[in-house]
Amino acid sequence: MTLVRRFQVAPALVRLIRKERGSSRITEGYFPPQSGRTSFVRVDGGQCHLVLVTSDNGSSSEERTEVPRAHGDALLDVCAGRAAYDRTQVALGNGRDALIDRYVAPGAVDVVSVVFDNPDEANGFPVPPWFGPEVSTDPAYEGRSIALQGVPQPGEIGLSNAALDAVLDLIEPRYGFGRYAAPSRNGEEAGVVNALRRLTTAPAPEPTPPPPPEPVHEAPPPAPQAEAAPEPAPQPAASEAHQDTRIDDVIESLSQALGAAVPGGDAARDDGTPAFERWTVRPRRTQPTP
Repeated sequence: MTLVRRFQVAPALVRLIRKERGSSRITEGYFPPQSGRTSFVRVDGGQCHLVLVTSDNGSSSEERTEVPRAHGDALLDVCAGRAAYDRTQVALGNGRDALIDRYVAPGAVDVVSVVFDNPDEANGFPVPPWFGPEVSTDPAYEGRSIALQGVPQPGEIGLSNAALDAVLDLIEPRYGFGRYAAPSRNGEEAGVVNALRRLTTAPAPEPTPPPPPEPVHEAPPPAPQAEAAPEPAPQPAASEAHQDTRIDDVIESLSQALGAAVPGGDAARDDGTPAFERWTVRPRRTQPTP
């Protein structure tokens, strides 16, 4: 026996969740109701089942029998009423899932439902802030009533900032952002913060001690030469060359880190433009040989 709690939900939130998580189309055809029993045929993709639901004091038990798709289509033709909806399943944590159903026939209405094994679980369930008013005791929001009598008119459902934040927290882990971001793969550091941390913690180059002074010896004046030798080109100081090389390393690290931080890497966006343009790393300058 299971218990189901149903809630209204703002259509805008359903649209956002479906956009990020997708949905599957389900069609149900209901036969005329009997005392304490409901029978219907459900077509979900390539699967088709004949379902018998027995209700008793708010709890229900369900029996399913798989039938060929051709038989299911034939049963749909003789049903008393049909309902079609797009279902999205999202995890709420602690092993609990929410089923978000956007009905498209015989009308439009959004319902989110959660299934429980016993009354204690149902009563102790902390309702997420993005759930709307509860309609568990209203038979108009059951699939049978929607298929046979049409969709109810829920009216305007309020949308708060807390509800929107809760939905964003629900869908953001897919991209590795937010408070539930997954660690980087293979233990590698990825991200701008790690690149900046490596920059700030890099040891400074040790100064080169000056060479000891050479002893002064008196030497005879040099013989006159026909042409003076050209002066050697000035060489960059050791500290300047090291600093330039270090800057090149930092730019290359940041370029790689930013590329790993963008979801999808260099995949193109919907408008055809690249999702991320990598920095151009300038070639390293080496100290010219004399």
